[in-house]
Amino acid sequence: MKNKFILTKSMLEKYIDDFIDDEIMDEKATKTYTKYALVARNFKDAMLDTKNEEISKKSLIDYKSKMIEKYSTKTVNNYIIIINKFIKYIELNENDDYSKKKLKKHVSDYCLKTIKEQERTSIEDVLEPADFKRMLRMSKKKGMIQDHMIMKVLAYTGIRVGELQYFTLENIEQAKQYITIYNKGKERDVPLRSDLRRELLKYAKTQKIESGTLFPGKKDPQKMLTEKTIREHIKKICGMCRGIDLDKAHPHAFRHMFAIQWINENGNSSLSELAKIMGHSDVKTTAIYTNTSQKEKKRKVEAIKY
Repeated sequence: MKNKFILTKSMLEKYIDDFIDDEIMDEKATKTYTKYALVARNFKDAMLDTKNEEISKKSLIDYKSKMIEKYSTKTVNNYIIIINKFIKYIELNENDDYSKKKLKKHVSDYCLKTIKEQERTSIEDVLEPADFKRMLRMSKKKGMIQDHMIMKVLAYTGIRVGELQYFTLENIEQAKQYITIYNKGKERDVPLRSDLRRELLKYAKTQKIESGTLFPGKKDPQKMLTEKTIREHIKKICGMCRGIDLDKAHPHAFRHMFAIQWINENGNSSLSELAKIMGHSDVKTTAIYTNTSQKEKKRKVEAIKY
C-alpha cells in the first residue's frame, strides 16, 4: 500500500518549471501557457508564504477564498483548474507514475472544487447591426481603414480576435470558400464571404501589403496589431458614435452579433453548423445565442396586454 501523498513547499519549487515546460511541449498556444505560468507561479509564491513546509488543504482553501474576493467566478474556476493540474502533476511525478493520460484521470485529495456558476440565460451588451453600421461609417470617415476592415472581418466571420492572425494575404489569395483556423488544438474551416474576400484583397492592394498579416502594427509591419491595440481602437470608434454603450466596445461583441444574426437568418436547427464555425466544442455553448437578452425579455413582458 502506498504512503499517503503529502504536498510540500519544496515540491512546488522543484516542479514549477517542469510543469510549465510540459504545457509548452504540449503545443499550447503562447497565450495559454503564459497564463498557466502566471497562475502556477502566483500559487507557488502564496504557498511559500505559509508557515509550515507541509501545505495543508486548509491553506489551499484559504487561497481559493482570496481569489474569490479578487476575481470573477469564471476567472477563479479557470485558475482552480490550472492549480489542480499543477498539484496532480507533482503528485504523479512524486509517485513515479506520471503520464498525460493519467494526469487527466487522476484525482488528488488536494484538488479544490470549482464554484458552481449560474447558467447563463442570455448574452448582454450585444452590439446591434445598427450600432455596427454606425461604427463602420465613423471609422471610414476618420480614415481608420485598418480598424474598419478588422470590424468587418470579426462581424462577418464570427472569429475570435486572436484568430485574425490567420488573415494573411497568402491565405486570402488561396481561399476560395474558407479560411482555416487553428485554435485550442483544433482546426476548423470558417466560411469566407466572396464580397469580404474581394474587399480584403482591394484593401491589401491600397495599403501596399505584399505579404503576411493584413493588419500589421506600426512598429513592426511583419507582426499583427496586438489584441490590446485592437480593443483600444474599437473603444475609440465606439466613443465617437454617440448613443452606443461603451460596454459593447470590445472585439467579442462582433462575435456575439454574428452568432445572433446567424440564428435569426437560419433558425435554431442550424446550431450544430454555427458551433463548428465558431469553434465551440459543445453545442450548449452555442445555444446561449438562442436566448434573448434581459432587455429583450423586459420589452416582451411590457408588451403583454390583457
